[in-house]
Amino acid sequence: MNTNCREIFAVTALTLIGLGTALPAVAQSPGESTEELEEIVVTAHKREYLATSAETPLGLDLSILEMPAAASVISQDLLKDLQVNNVDEALRNVAGVTKLKLGNGGAESFAIRGFGVGGLYKDGAPNNNSLNAVVIPSTETANLERIEVLKGPSALLYGAGEPGGIINYITKRPDFERYGSVEVLAGSDAFYKVEFDATGAVSGSDRVAYRVVGSYEDSESFQDELGRQRLMLNPSLLFSASEDLQLLLSLEYTDDDFTQTRGQVLDGNLFTGFFYSDRQDPSQFYGVPGFNDQTETTSVRANLVLDYRVNDIWDTRLTYNHVENDKQLFDSQPGIIDFSVFGIIGGEGTPFENLIVMDGSNSSDSTGNADQITLQNFLEFDGPLSTRHRLLFSYTHEAFDADSQGFSSSDLVFYNIVTDQYFFATPTNPVNPGDISISLVPTGDGVITDVEETGINLVDFIDLNDRFSVLIGARYSDYEDKLSGFEDDDLSIRAGLVYKARSDLSFYLSYAEGYNSSGGSLDINDNPIEPETSESWEIGAKWEVVSGRLLVTGVLYDTAKQDIPFIVNPLAAPIDIRFGNIGEVESQGVELEVVGNINENWRIQAGYSYIDNEITEGGTGMMSFGPISFALIEGNSLAGIADHNFNLSSFYELELGAGRLGLGGSLYAQSDSFISGENNFEIDAWQQVDLAAYYKWDKWKAQLNVRNVFDEEYLLTQGQVTPDIFAAIRIAPAAPTTWVASLSYEF
Repeated sequence: MNTNCREIFAVTALTLIGLGTALPAVAQSPGESTEELEEIVVTAHKREYLATSAETPLGLDLSILEMPAAASVISQDLLKDLQVNNVDEALRNVAGVTKLKLGNGGAESFAIRGFGVGGLYKDGAPNNNSLNAVVIPSTETANLERIEVLKGPSALLYGAGEPGGIINYITKRPDFERYGSVEVLAGSDAFYKVEFDATGAVSGSDRVAYRVVGSYEDSESFQDELGRQRLMLNPSLLFSASEDLQLLLSLEYTDDDFTQTRGQVLDGNLFTGFFYSDRQDPSQFYGVPGFNDQTETTSVRANLVLDYRVNDIWDTRLTYNHVENDKQLFDSQPGIIDFSVFGIIGGEGTPFENLIVMDGSNSSDSTGNADQITLQNFLEFDGPLSTRHRLLFSYTHEAFDADSQGFSSSDLVFYNIVTDQYFFATPTNPVNPGDISISLVPTGDGVITDVEETGINLVDFIDLNDRFSVLIGARYSDYEDKLSGFEDDDLSIRAGLVYKARSDLSFYLSYAEGYNSSGGSLDINDNPIEPETSESWEIGAKWEVVSGRLLVTGVLYDTAKQDIPFIVNPLAAPIDIRFGNIGEVESQGVELEVVGNINENWRIQAGYSYIDNEITEGGTGMMSFGPISFALIEGNSLAGIADHNFNLSSFYELELGAGRLGLGGSLYAQSDSFISGENNFEIDAWQQVDLAAYYKWDKWKAQLNVRNVFDEEYLLTQGQVTPDIFAAIRIAPAAPTTWVASLSYEF
């Protein structure tokens, strides 16, 4: 078949417009003999993007079609097709998810429906609390089975969080069927990586299975000075005492040494406006060489899951998750160099022409620990009036503690963005970057966090008849700050109605509440501020087409968040910092997703989202210095959130010679967005095209992925930023054209 990638993109786009005319399944030709047919069945692997269920959204065993919630799944096959090495490369394939610039400390940063992600979870347990987000290491993808995204408030199952949704990384589990693979990858910017995965029964046992997944990466970047060495090991054991009793034990270790970067900055100043100028080069590193590359994160995660089937209607699950994260962060970043106009790059004709200034004052040494124990009870039984109940009653206790010591420095480093020269202490005498030595001293007594949250929830999914089902759920949460003695509680509810018009078509209406505890934060009069609350309405339709191989989802939603906390005196000492509540932000939008197989050989994951986010109630915080203040300006939009987002990943696979050839790629597009809540400077719309090809024969597979084929230049910004001046030092240029090649062997 003579199908090239442009034709695949074009036909796939037409499929999105007219799904009712989607291609029928291609009939498989009969083999010449029974033996040949049996051999194909044993060795062939049918690649699938479509997930029939997800455990993240409601905690119940429901099909995607039954759920009165919007949920998206990134499957293992899509992860492989895209040759994903960082989770942001995968999550841009979910409608409503916005990729932002890496956060402080190199943390992954996303927004869902315009709001910051409420939590990053792994196997249903938090990697760490949002209060210690800077300690969370980057996510290794080698041991991920899939990624699940719940959109909307998640308080029903996960307690406190942002109303946009959560991301749950599901790791690989042991399997009694023997399987192994080794993959070697190499690519642009001195990228090298090896991954291995082995699973099977222990010594032929039908009771104990193992899995060991590991990876090691050594890479640089398109930006100067940046590098990473990351090691991950994840052994796990599955004990199956009987069909009714199973125990899973898993241990994950990650060591991540990398160069911390906040990205780059914008030219201009506060009064004339900010922009990315011709003086700048996307490959430049806006930090101190030899300093930021000392950053190191280690993480240990232990997970225990005990499943027991009590009887025909009752299953129970006990889960314990423990995470220890340690990070030494060496963070030199640019600041304001010209306070007369609040500029970050020295203006032409000034004493600071072409210069930026950096210090190491954002460095820290942090540890964070998270423990979660959950007892879930699942019951399925017939009720009165011919109803059918699927019920979840659970208890969750989470404890988070963190200890972070900040460091400051009086040493200043200057960098000339035109001549690439460095200056130490004074911008007059150039120095070799290797001779720069920044001295650090502790800032205050450090910051200690010790909080606990307990939740009890009840969720009942009731089939009223063959057509109608309802979901009713509530969670009581109790929050306690062990250090200050502050306590807070919340009752959040969720409700949904599902109408199953046909076996392949359903409609739903849902309402959900969310909250974020104030955490004991005090206002200027030393009284606790109000907790942040949210509520969301959504209506959706889910339609299985092409004989159930393709799922089309459409959603309309309206989400509002009130009483947003902010710092009223940002220049005060940490012990004297005080907070306030301000305003309301509303996000309304449309999401469309198409996931699955158009025919036996053609798979697709595509989405479009329209996000209309607006500050519906504004206000201004106290001045910090000069003309800079925290402000929510009524009628403005949030930082980094584009109105229109489009994603499309599509692959076609065909027989060629002794194996199978796969051709495909991805298209991502985004409209304009603002760098800050002040809405003065816009990031231009952009489009990125990725292409890929692989050839699989016998137990071997060779693959090539090329990202940003047309070398599109665009910027990413850090979300949830209000003033322009802070947004202007939180900008990152997109990576240019890069490639990754791999060779794998299965055994």
